[in-house]
Amino acid sequence: MNTVKPLPIQESNARFLRIALISSNVAIRMGLRMILKSHSFASEVDDLPLGGTAVEIVARKRPQVIIVDLELADADTSELVRKLRAAAADSNILVLSGLGDAKLTRDAIAAGADGVVLTIQPPAVLFAAIDSLCGFAPSPMDDRPAQSAVGLIHDRSSGKSNARTQTELIGSLTSRELEIVHSLAKGLKNKQIAERLCIKEATVRRHFTEIFSKMQVTSRQQLLIAAHRKGLIEFGAV
Repeated sequence: MNTVKPLPIQESNARFLRIALISSNVAIRMGLRMILKSHSFASEVDDLPLGGTAVEIVARKRPQVIIVDLELADADTSELVRKLRAAAADSNILVLSGLGDAKLTRDAIAAGADGVVLTIQPPAVLFAAIDSLCGFAPSPMDDRPAQSAVGLIHDRSSGKSNARTQTELIGSLTSRELEIVHSLAKGLKNKQIAERLCIKEATVRRHFTEIFSKMQVTSRQQLLIAAHRKGLIEFGAV
């Protein structure tokens, strides 16, 4: 009997990737496929069915990147991530998380996921996260976004160092800056934040500039992600 041998993993430095998508949402799969195929690094993008079949296909095709939608219908995503990790130890598992998926995200990371991207993020963040996971050097025009996206990548080998850095970053924020971050998490705009805190809009903008510098981010979306990952805010809190 002929046995099916796993396909060889392509060399990452060639910037050509085999990517697998796992989602029960057809619209998400179609959208992701279009987005990924528009990038030069995607040589093959596969939609995988849910269940054991997905794990079998991953074990056989050995994609460099596996993108898992955490909002899977009737599926234990953390268990799926655990099985994918066991089946493809060398693959990079990237999960897509909604704003209210904090527990699912933590469980997925604990199960073996390597990175997280929020579904509200623009395609550039997804590209940068994949570049970072696969060890690609960012192009000059994308240097800052790609560096910021490293904050979305889970580094399983530097827990203590990361924890110390996170504590230092949070500790560097003033009480006023913390108020502004929490206001942003509630969806408030500059004018609303200014009215809420009884300060000028220009002062709010200056605070954001200082907060971006301290938290090592370049946009409000990245700030929300960084603050959430550092335990500073909880999405969905009122």
